[in-house]
Amino acid sequence: MNRLYTHSASKLLLFLAGAFLVANCGRPISPEHPLKREKINDGVSRKIIVEDKFEWAQIFTRIEANTPDGEQSFRVQVRSKQDSILWAAISDDMIGLRVGKVIVIEDSAAFTSTLLGLDWTGSAHDLAGMTGVEVPFQYLNRLLRGQLISAETAMRYRFDAKRDLWVTKYAISGNRKVEVDLDRDLRVKHMTITDPTEIVDIEYSNTDERTGYPKMLELTLKSRPSYTVKIEVSEIRTEGPYNTPFSF
Repeated sequence: MNRLYTHSASKLLLFLAGAFLVANCGRPISPEHPLKREKINDGVSRKIIVEDKFEWAQIFTRIEANTPDGEQSFRVQVRSKQDSILWAAISDDMIGLRVGKVIVIEDSAAFTSTLLGLDWTGSAHDLAGMTGVEVPFQYLNRLLRGQLISAETAMRYRFDAKRDLWVTKYAISGNRKVEVDLDRDLRVKHMTITDPTEIVDIEYSNTDERTGYPKMLELTLKSRPSYTVKIEVSEIRTEGPYNTPFSF
């Protein structure tokens, strides 16, 4: 009788342990609840939640563009509302003189500069050519917040044991493709955006612990490897809402 009871109890424990493992294998993980394993097997697939917890952000940056023709640097104060508005005040890095203001709402953009005597409206995609800084402005709001672009909050990733990164790939509008790498803390480490005319590589480093936002981004264009843009973040505020004044 005791042997039968012990055997049944053992089977019950094994069943419960198995059920627990199955339940956990299907449960999405997040930066707040990462997969706490010293060794993660190559090819392990999990749904990972990468979400922005702040509706408003005010981010103070220094942007440095290195080109074959020389170097340009600006101080840029960015105010943004999640998935809605990006406003930026651009100043000369050396003397602090205001160069102009930019506003991006979805795929529409405007740039005004009293210094240059210029008012411009167009698409967010064309804003890089107008400002001379090759940044994908239509995605900049999400990039500065360490978020995926045009993606679901929860995406399926596979673990690349050789690189020690979680990797996902997906397609977005305009025949573009995106590849994203997350580190073990489930923060964006690298992103590649590919479209028919260009490939943009974005390297992330020095994540802000409170917000999860990157403190440093470096963008490289495949067609012009000698052209790089570095965005260094000095301060992040998230109290909001923030004013985004703009007029011609």
